[in-house]
Amino acid sequence: MAQSPIADPAAEDAVRARFLQQMRLVPGAVAIVATALGTRRTGLVATAWNSLCADPPMLLACINRRSSAHPIVADARAFSINLLAADHAETVAIFSARRGLDGADRFVPGAWTDGPGGQPLLNDAVAAFECELDDLHDYGTHSILIGRVGAMRSRADAPAMLYLDGGFASAVLAPRD
Repeated sequence: MAQSPIADPAAEDAVRARFLQQMRLVPGAVAIVATALGTRRTGLVATAWNSLCADPPMLLACINRRSSAHPIVADARAFSINLLAADHAETVAIFSARRGLDGADRFVPGAWTDGPGGQPLLNDAVAAFECELDDLHDYGTHSILIGRVGAMRSRADAPAMLYLDGGFASAVLAPRD
């Protein structure tokens, strides 16, 4: 990784703070990136994910290498991405550690089903994707997971949860011509 042209640590901190402030203005679709391998199961809240291509169907997600999910994704070579509905605030609280839960304890019984590849899929997710890890790239503090999509399911009756300016919102479709 190339060194920053900013040599002053205080200036680097200011640039980082400004970047984080700017990124709060960019809405992000809120998802749970989940993974399982045998009895090891965990997940995290993420907004850094999106489609990569449709041929073949691929997604990418960025997760911190210090997260509990990182080593399990790397070992399992699989993960899921579960797009949350606007009414999933409690799911966010559970998977962001605000409820003091970790690992398998975050998976509320009855709310999750294992996909064909063994990855956790949230039953009432707006969209859920089970992915085989195709590639993993480390960059900065995070890894970029590239996943080949296998099983998918959706629920179109709920608006997706968005993260914006430190809070949660949902999108409203503009009238179509």
